[in-house]
Amino acid sequence: MILVLISALLPIIVTLCLGYFSGARKDFGESHSKILNKLIMSYSLPMSLFGGILATGRKAIFENIPVAIWIFIGMVGGYLIVFSICKFILKNSTSLSALRSLTISGPAIPFVGPTLLGFLFPTETSLIVAIGSLIMNVVQVPLTVILLSTDSYELSASNKNRKINNLGLDIISAFKKPVVWAPIFALILSLFGITLSPIWQKNFSVLGGATGGMALFSIGIILYVKNPS
Repeated sequence: MILVLISALLPIIVTLCLGYFSGARKDFGESHSKILNKLIMSYSLPMSLFGGILATGRKAIFENIPVAIWIFIGMVGGYLIVFSICKFILKNSTSLSALRSLTISGPAIPFVGPTLLGFLFPTETSLIVAIGSLIMNVVQVPLTVILLSTDSYELSASNKNRKINNLGLDIISAFKKPVVWAPIFALILSLFGITLSPIWQKNFSVLGGATGGMALFSIGIILYVKNPS
């Protein structure tokens, strides 16, 4: 088990360190990291998820329904638990409670998932990453955006309506992102029995296979630039 953990985590640490080192050498900066993130979220990750889900097959998808349920319970349930602790026990503001909830319960599954889960669950990685990404982009992030706005104005009737409208716009905006609609589209095709042959799958894996490395490298750059403490 120790060897498995080292084999799974060491590539993450090495790639993060390389990104950090590149930032320290001034080879890459925050602007480059933003470009990498846009490339990942708009192209490489959607292609990886789309190709991976179609290659997974309908049978494997049905077999992993309990996994999807537990991921939802873990992420959404964890969000609500952390928010309740921060808001009602620690007496934090609503916006700070929302930020802490998202930070703790929203794993960076689009970034770390392909590398870590790819080693532990090689055949189900794309499906697991897709589920986590959908929950984060469709549930956690829109909910956090709404909660962040609660400290900026009073909850009059008109403001409540505005919050409902904003929530709808946030959800619509989330579904326009390739990282959201690509895995949903692939899932629908898979349920109809459409799969990818190995030859066609390569069209999605060339760029999609670079997702984990680029994401971790970008995080390393951000760690240097932001210098968190």
